[in-house]
Amino acid sequence: MSDPLAKFSLENRVAIVTGATEGIGRGMAIGLAEAGADVVVCGRREDALREVQADVARTGRRGEACPLDVCKMADIERLKDFTLKGFGKVDILVNAAGFTVTKPAWDMTEDEWDRMVDTGFKGLFFSCQIIGSAMRSRGYGKIINLSSTFSRSIINGRSVYGGIKAGVTHLTEALAMEWAPDGIRVNALAPTAVLTPSRESLLQGEVLERILSRIPLGRLATPDDLTGAAVYLASPASDFVTGQTLFVDGGWVAAS
Repeated sequence: MSDPLAKFSLENRVAIVTGATEGIGRGMAIGLAEAGADVVVCGRREDALREVQADVARTGRRGEACPLDVCKMADIERLKDFTLKGFGKVDILVNAAGFTVTKPAWDMTEDEWDRMVDTGFKGLFFSCQIIGSAMRSRGYGKIINLSSTFSRSIINGRSVYGGIKAGVTHLTEALAMEWAPDGIRVNALAPTAVLTPSRESLLQGEVLERILSRIPLGRLATPDDLTGAAVYLASPASDFVTGQTLFVDGGWVAAS
C-alpha cells in the first residue's frame, strides 16, 4: 500500500514566494522548504531576503534570493528568467506580496490606493501571468494567491484592502477556469488577522479584543497556521483542487 503522506512531499519542486521578507511570506517560504521544495524568495529588501534565504538553506534545501518590486513588470520578467536559469523550471508560485493601509475610507489618499492596488492586485495578476507562462510550457503548476477573511467580511478601516482581497478571490476563480487546460491549478489562502512583526503595534488593546471576539477559536493566526494549508495546495495531494479559497481563519467567516 502506498504512503498517503508521500503526496504532500514537495521533493524536486521549485517554488517562488513573493513578499518573503517577513510575516506570512517568510513563513510560507520556510514551510515549503521544510516540505522538500527549493525556494526562490522575493521582496524589496535585499538584506531581509538574505536572512530568509539562510533560513531556507538551514532546512537542507536550496534557497535563492531575487530582490524585486512586483509593481514593476520588468522585475517580474527578471524573476522568471532568474528562476529558469538557476533551476530550469517553476512548479509553485506563492503570491504573498502586499501593502496595507488601515484607515477610514474618507481619509484614504490616492497614493495609498495606488500602492495597495498596484502591489496586491496588479502585481499579483502579472506575477500569475508571467511566472505562470513558465508553468504553461510544461503543462503543470500550482499558484497560491493570498486572499483574506476580509474578502467575505469586513471591519472598519479595511474597505480598500477588503475590496482588493475580494478581487483576488474572484481572480483566482477566473484564472483557475482559464488555465485548467494548461495544467495550472490556481487557489487562494484566506487567513484571519495574523500575528506578524509588522502587525503587532496594530493588534493591541481594543482592536485586538474586537478581532478576537469574532474568532471562535479565540486567538490570532500565526504564520505557522498557514504552512500546512500552503503545503497542501502546493503538493500533488491537491492536484484535483482548483479555483478554491481556503479560509484559515479560526472560524471567523462561519461565525460572521
